[in-house]
Amino acid sequence: MTLAGLSAFLAAHGLALLLPLSIIEGPLVSLLAGVLCAQGVLAWQWVLPLLVLGDLLGDLLYYAIGRFSHGGLHRLAIRLRLPVQRGEAWADRVAAHATRMLLIGKWTHVIGALVLIAAGAARIGLARFLIINLLATVPKSALLLGAGAALGAHAGTIVQQFGYVMPALLLAGALALWIVFRRRHATAEPPA
Repeated sequence: MTLAGLSAFLAAHGLALLLPLSIIEGPLVSLLAGVLCAQGVLAWQWVLPLLVLGDLLGDLLYYAIGRFSHGGLHRLAIRLRLPVQRGEAWADRVAAHATRMLLIGKWTHVIGALVLIAAGAARIGLARFLIINLLATVPKSALLLGAGAALGAHAGTIVQQFGYVMPALLLAGALALWIVFRRRHATAEPPA
């Protein structure tokens, strides 16, 4: 679906489709919803809570993949000839750095799915997971909604530039995670 098609679809069906679309692709839908709020098609008082809820539900899906496919991930690690002990050490690291890791994953967007799956596989508590993600999602969704509203006339340019920004976000997220885990690795070597 094109940008114009998605905008027209949201304008025609409004709030009823905002939640399911934000589960699938929260940041882009947040920008487009901001454009529609600026045009008076959608009311931001209803849009922001729906965007936050949709983003959290999407996060929960990724978390569930990691949490409930532990056996599948274990079999995949064996198939890729990764030592099981390294996988356990990785899970311990993820759990130890859950807050920083989840915040980095949410704000860099590109590595978010991997971080959310890793959080589930590391058995991070659901309440902790939801609180951290809520604290990261509210300002992120509000910022994207506001950016869409402020730059509504340039929505096509924003989405086009979004494609250029993705590699930079991927690099920034990977670097931030490497720094977090490298700092921990320097103080305590995990078992081989």
